[in-house]
Amino acid sequence: MSMSARESARPLTSLFTDTISDLTNLFQTEIRLVRAEMNEKISRVANSGALIAAGAIVMLPAVFVLMLAIVRWLAVAGLPEQWGLTLVGLVVAAAGGGLVWKGINNLKASALVPQRTIRQVRADLAVAKEQVS
Repeated sequence: MSMSARESARPLTSLFTDTISDLTNLFQTEIRLVRAEMNEKISRVANSGALIAAGAIVMLPAVFVLMLAIVRWLAVAGLPEQWGLTLVGLVVAAAGGGLVWKGINNLKASALVPQRTIRQVRADLAVAKEQVS
């Protein structure tokens, strides 16, 4: 019996069952891929957050000393100390606000979307549509 004769002899239900089984396996594989990619992204965010926090803790005393030095230099230049403190405080607050705003924008939900998995699922769906058609 030739190959095409054997394939045409297979019942339609068998072909349908095989296709459903393949799609189920493909879906399970895609779910595992999503989990792996999300775990990778979450791990990267957690590690980055820990490094940022450690760096901020280490830099905090240095920032205070530098701000006091700026206030002293402003006092030497003739600006009263209370105005120097206010000016330095405002500049530092604005810089901190800018950093917080930038950090929030970097952590938008779209940055955590598993892009590779979405592309792969779309490609798989296109292949599945071709097989069913």
